[in-house]
Amino acid sequence: MTETDQIEVFAFDLVDAACMCYAGLAQDAPFDERHYLNSVLNILFGYLSPEQKFEVEDYLLQKKYLPPVDITIAKS
Repeated sequence: MTETDQIEVFAFDLVDAACMCYAGLAQDAPFDERHYLNSVLNILFGYLSPEQKFEVEDYLLQKKYLPPVDITIAKS
């Protein structure tokens, strides 16, 4: 996948994803933020190719979302 790769997205899915994001931020939303986040994830995940879905699985498996840790062992 390159930075210039493009994919067509149905307009109603894009609108639904944006609405779910705003609903998750609303103070009077009937559900918690996780509900709306999962809704957006479900909408967008369907557009991924099998290779991209593998990238997501690898990202989660390798915990690449965690910041790098600098471990220094002190010797006494």
